[in-house]
Parts: sequence; C-alpha cells; structure tokens
Amino acid sequence: MGAEARTDEDILADLSRAAPDERRYLADELFERHYARVGRWCVRITGDRELAADVAQNVFIKAYRHLDDFRGQSQFSTWLYTIVRHECFAQLRRHARDPEGDEDALVEVPTPDDDPETRVARASDGAFAQQVLLETLDATERAVFVLHYGDELPLDAITRTLGLGNTSGAKAYIVSARRKLARAVKRIAARGGRL
Repeated sequence: MGAEARTDEDILADLSRAAPDERRYLADELFERHYARVGRWCVRITGDRELAADVAQNVFIKAYRHLDDFRGQSQFSTWLYTIVRHECFAQLRRHARDPEGDEDALVEVPTPDDDPETRVARASDGAFAQQVLLETLDATERAVFVLHYGDELPLDAITRTLGLGNTSGAKAYIVSARRKLARAVKRIAARGGRL
C-alpha cells in the first residue's frame, strides 16, 4: 500500500506492532500529515505565531509520549486536537498571568504565486480580521468560531473536541461570538473602518 493511500488508522496499526527502532519513523509519518493543521489550530487559538510555534512543538512532544494512550475511540485528529486545545489554553493562561510584550498580528502566509499587491492586501485583511477576533472574542469563543467557520467542523464535533460542558455546547459560543462580532462591526463602521 502506497504512503498516500495509508490512513491514520493504518499507520497507528503499524505503530502498535512496530519494533522500537521503527516506531519513530512511523510516528514522524503520522505527525507530518497533521503538522500544518496543528500549526494553524495553534495560531488561531493563541493569536500569536511565535507562541503557536512553541505550543505546536509541545503538542507533538506530548502526542508522541502518549501515543500508546490513543485507543481509537475517536479519529486521531480529534485526539490530537484535544492535546492542542489543552496546550493552547494552558499557554494562554500562563501568558495572561505573565505577558511578555507585544504580540504580532497574524496574517495568512502568502503563496509563491501571489503578486506583491495580493500579498499586501491579504496581509492587511488577515491582520485586521485577526485583530477584531482577538479584541472581541474570548479564547473559547474564538476557538469555536474558527473551528466552525474556518475549518468547517460541525458544532457537535467542536463540542466534543473542546469538552464544552454547557447544555448548548458550541452553539452557545457561536451565538455569543456572532453577537459580539456584529456589535464590533457596527462600532468599526461608525469609526470609519478603524478598530
């Protein structure tokens, strides 16, 4: 079976039977396919690229250490995102207690095909949108909003993944986030497009 046709479950099955020297190679193969997504999740939740890079590294270290704990009761990506969530929120709590200076606004990474004008426009729009989200929503609302609208995850999956214990789950956070963002948009429009 070719590497492209292998599923996460195939790799996990091979991992469970692998010799110690082969485990690292298989784990690397598994994590490599999730690396970019974990990075995006971390950036979206933390709102800081440097912080997100540190958190993503910690996520993969913890995931590797606890890989044998994965029981296959959910998709591997769901299990991995649970680690992302815990690490991001723990880091945000630490950062809130001890801020370390200015945070850079986030922008989408340009592709090599983008012309300079497109790059500037994307960076400007992305930074502005990120700033609005950071200033308007709390960390949980931001995570739910980005996962639902950015990653197109269903609300019930977000509720399970984030371990939301309220009766309405992720839907309550979406409703709250949309209300806050609607008020923010009105304020921004009244200020002539400024935050």
